Amino acid sequence: MGRLLAASLAALTLPIAAQAVELAEGHEAVIGVEAGYVDMSGHPSWADGGYGKLRYVDDGVVFSRAYLDYSGRITDTLNAHVVLEAYDDDVGLAVDYTEAYLEWRPVPRSPTRYRVKLGTYYPHLSLENTGAGWSSPYTLNSSAINAWVAEEIRNTGAELTVSRRPASLGGAHTVSVKLSAFVANDPAGSLLAWKGWSVHDRQTRPGDDLPLPPIPQLEPGGAFGHQDHYAQPLIEIDDRIGYSVSLEWQVGERFLVRYMHYDNKADPAAFERLQYGWYTEFDHVGVQAMLPGDIGVFAQWMDGVTFMGPLQQDSWYPSDVEYSAAYLMLTRSFDRHRVTVRYDLFDAKDVDEMPLDDNSEDGHAWTVNYQFEVNDTLTLAVEWLGITSDRPAWAYQGVDPEETERQLQVMARVRF
Repeated sequence: MGRLLAASLAALTLPIAAQAVELAEGHEAVIGVEAGYVDMSGHPSWADGGYGKLRYVDDGVVFSRAYLDYSGRITDTLNAHVVLEAYDDDVGLAVDYTEAYLEWRPVPRSPTRYRVKLGTYYPHLSLENTGAGWSSPYTLNSSAINAWVAEEIRNTGAELTVSRRPASLGGAHTVSVKLSAFVANDPAGSLLAWKGWSVHDRQTRPGDDLPLPPIPQLEPGGAFGHQDHYAQPLIEIDDRIGYSVSLEWQVGERFLVRYMHYDNKADPAAFERLQYGWYTEFDHVGVQAMLPGDIGVFAQWMDGVTFMGPLQQDSWYPSDVEYSAAYLMLTRSFDRHRVTVRYDLFDAKDVDEMPLDDNSEDGHAWTVNYQFEVNDTLTLAVEWLGITSDRPAWAYQGVDPEETERQLQVMARVRF
């Protein structure tokens, strides 16, 4: 009840803060509140320490989130950006931040433009989550790829962006490169390995403790029994610097292709604050295009590896998982209406030799969403989600490893 009250107060006070900020020239704020009704079936939610792939714990009326997305101009070339998120759950504080950074945009003196970002920010990866507060204008729940990014991936460091419009290709073409160096993402991979892929809309904040499922090797006396039963993917434990590189080619509003390589450079033998270091890297490709008939098509693909623990017999790590995921999404807007369909594929392959720790899985998901924009402030959304997965590790606890989970949401999205 206390968390619900705090979250409700946040939802009520953030619009006041936003309106106050709007009074100052060069500052802008968006406040969002999302709530509605959920009906679901399947395993108990991962967000409550269960085996399920979905977020919500119970059917009924739910407060999904509230957020404040603030951007402000400090000088002519220096801007600040802060995003606050409020949730009604037991994972962390009622209100905490997801992004907070400064961005320097020097006055361009040539066709090449530069930007420097410093702080905590999402890597340049998602094609879905382009709205305020890293929300998606297309669906209520992110794809498996971007749900995992929201759970475990965040850069705290510096990012350099270099972009140019080559005259030889015409003015509609933009080519850009992003280089990022970061810390504080060392346990990223623990949720993906031990919990698996999920499809949801919750974003991890730095102070959150995300529950891990009750698997044998995490129990006292197990191989990883010293691990806290909660994951903290956004902390620093090994004093190493990770990096990401992103390349992008965009042609106006009609076509975009993006590549990214991420490597957190974590020490897999590190263990501090009851968290293991997970060496996590992946490659990512995203494509976005506008088809005839004004049908938008989005596709993302990711392939990577995550492992932890001291190297065993010079050949294997105690927990070592190769993973991949992809989705294809089609969307079309009709005046104030939008219809979106998305198909997800995901899998993980456990390649270590640890007994009672099979972290393999495979699955797929369908998402169908309809939205009606009542006005500039209110959007109503109905979304059906079905996700089927096969994860052998659940059999250790007598739980059926093959499960199809379904969720129907009717939500109101309010923005000020």
